[in-house]
Formats: sequence, structure tokens, C-alpha cells
Amino acid sequence: MLSIFMFALRNCTRMREDLIDRIYEAAFQPECWIDVLERVAESADSASGLMVVFDEVKPIQFRGTPAIYDVIRAFCEVHWRDSRRASHTLTHPPSGFVILKDYFPDDLLATDPCRANRLAVGLDSEISAAISMPTGEMVVYSFDKWGCKDPHGRSDVDALNLLYPHLARAGLMAARLGLVRAAATTAALQLIGLPAAVLTKSGRVMSTNSLFEKLAGLFMPAAFGRLMIANAGANILFQEAVEKAASGQALVRSVPIPETGERSACVVHVVPLRRTAHDIFPGGEMVVAVSMPRKSALVPSAAVLTGLFDLTPAEAKFATALVAGNSVMKASEAVGITERSGRTYLARIFTKTGTHRQGELVALLSSSHPFE
Repeated sequence: MLSIFMFALRNCTRMREDLIDRIYEAAFQPECWIDVLERVAESADSASGLMVVFDEVKPIQFRGTPAIYDVIRAFCEVHWRDSRRASHTLTHPPSGFVILKDYFPDDLLATDPCRANRLAVGLDSEISAAISMPTGEMVVYSFDKWGCKDPHGRSDVDALNLLYPHLARAGLMAARLGLVRAAATTAALQLIGLPAAVLTKSGRVMSTNSLFEKLAGLFMPAAFGRLMIANAGANILFQEAVEKAASGQALVRSVPIPETGERSACVVHVVPLRRTAHDIFPGGEMVVAVSMPRKSALVPSAAVLTGLFDLTPAEAKFATALVAGNSVMKASEAVGITERSGRTYLARIFTKTGTHRQGELVALLSSSHPFE
């Protein structure tokens, strides 16, 4: 019996790793998104899947599986003007995936044209995530069940949240590329619109775009043409992320870089190249892209922190409470956990953000907003 359980567990792990590879493939090969959305939908026992890139409340790009395609096309072309979904999401950002019947107010759903169109084609329960990008876009992933099926439950939320950081990072690339396939390495790097470089499996810099070449003081040259980050703590996280990406392991990371006197705070994203994405970047193993969030005195949303630093939804809420000026004890109370659990959260957040003191963490996170 134990051997059967272990076999099933290993098979489930392999399937999830294959799906993660496909997510990163779609980041650079937009024609792969439909297959990815169908596979992600299956992991949450759903009948349809979609992704929409928003510029504030206006949808600018979308992909949808056959069961939802006509509904989401109508939304993006016409019905978004009459829907309060995007505006509600911007003012009440969710952390991770949420079941929309629990998230949206009843009066919003009752008058929402997209909801009515879903019901008209037989779809009902929706589960969704809205991910704020450091470059200002919002990427929404949503998955629906047929009305004849049981609604989504906690297990479906948990299954999708395992994929959340990978969908967030692939969504950043998709948003910057505009869901358009680039024909060559140089064109792709320029289309991204962020400072970016392609690295080989050994970590050697293979190609950069002009924005990357203009970065001053962020990276330092290392042996054999490799990169290292000048900030020692951030460099440890960066080298680990590069090593894991090159070996095909699941750890993929966005590394926050604290502000200095010469440079604003920024985030370095390590995005692995998988499957046919290698056709665009021959010889490349990963793309390193740098986003530079605007500095603000406002408290960043939990959704932004989750997307930037791979924090869990619970860690992101706790971090948001800290940035708002609360002590560990008060922040713990605010999110409904014990102070002991709060200190455990704080230790994990230190590890993920490369910080060591609460003041340093707050200073870093306070600058972690998207561009306006």
C-alpha cells in the first residue's frame, strides 16, 4: 500500500513539474497558452481557463480555452465597460487564488454581464487570481466549472496556489511581450521592454538588450562571463535561483534589490526557458529581467508582494501589516495568528526577500509598488 502511495506521489510531482515547464514555455511562446490553461484548469477540476492582461481596468490582451473563448472575447471587446470586476479587484486586491462567489459582492455578480454570459453557456463556479505586475499591468487567470458540477473548494484553491508564483512570472513576460511571439533573440529582448539578458546553463551572459546595458552598479562581472549582483545578500539569492533554473528544479525566484544612494530599489526576475522557448533563445537556459517599481509612501498590496517575492498569501498579508507600521505582535493580531507564528512568518519573509532586519524589510517593501 505504501509503495502504491509513493508511486502516485512521484507521478503527481512529475506531472506538476511538467506543467510548470509548460507555463514557462508559454511565457515566450504565446501559442502555447491555450494548452497550458487547459492543463491548469484540469488540475483544479475545471472546464475552462483564461488569462487577461489589463491596463488598469481595460483589457488589452487575452487567451481562453474553447469553453470560455466567446465569453471572454465579448468581455474584452464590449462588456468590460459595464463590468465592475477589474475596478473592484484594483481596490480590493486578492491574495492568491480566490473563489469568486466568496470574493465579489452579491450585487456585483448579480449585474455582471460576464457572469451572465458564463451562466448562458453552462459555466458557473469561478476561481481566479489577479496579479499586479511591477510594471503596472494586471494579469488575471480564471478557471470555471460546469454548472452541473460541484463548486470549487479549498483543495482547488490550494492546487492553483502551488502554481501561482510560476503563473505570476510567466504573466510578467506575457504582459511585456503583449502575447506576441518574437522571431529572434534580439527582437524578443527588445519587446520585453525591461532590462533583460539571456544566460546559458553555466550562467554565462549570451545576449542583452540596450536597457540592460544601461544599468549601472547593479551587476558586476564574474568569472567566465557570468553575472553577480553587487549587493551580497541579494547575490546569494540570485546565484541560487540561477543554479536551480539551470538544473531544471522548480525554484524560480524574483530577487529584491534594496535602494542605494545611486539607484532606486528594483527586482531581478529569473525566468527559465523551457521546451520550445529555446527556439527563440538558442543556447539560452534562462532570461534575467529587471523591473523597477515606483517608490511610494503608500502601503503595497498583498497581491503585489505575493507576485514580486513569492510570498504565500498569508505571508503577504503579514508583511503588508508590518509595512503599515505595526509591530510583530500587532501584525500577528491583524491577520489572526499568534505572535509566535508571526515570528515564524517573519523569518520566512527575511529568507525570501534577502533582508535581515525588520526595518530593512519595511524599507524594501515600501518601495514595491507598480508604476502608475
